[in-house]
Amino acid sequence: MVSKQNVFIFSIIWVLTACSGVAGNGVPVPTVPAAVTNERIDDTFDHNFQQWARNDAIPPIYDPEFAKASRVDLRDDELVMGVTLGGAAKAYPVTTLQFREMVNDELAGIPILVTW
Repeated sequence: MVSKQNVFIFSIIWVLTACSGVAGNGVPVPTVPAAVTNERIDDTFDHNFQQWARNDAIPPIYDPEFAKASRVDLRDDELVMGVTLGGAAKAYPVTTLQFREMVNDELAGIPILVTW
């Protein structure tokens, strides 16, 4: 009698072998990418897509306020998006970006958009 555990283990081995991309002799099988065409694809999905929020429902942050790294109240494990440019650096907390999604800012005299 075949146990469920043996069937499971055999299934995992079979899937890994089938997905390994090698021929029976252990040599990788090269694949050729499909030719690039200028053919229009079916965009039915785009017409059926429903937005959960109207356009411009989440306003960006303009002129964000910053504090020195030594004075911020962030946990050590809190995620930030860091940007360095021209020797300057800024960090944008992901907790803020989750609610506002975009920050229009300037760094080293260059306008930037930080988006989540």
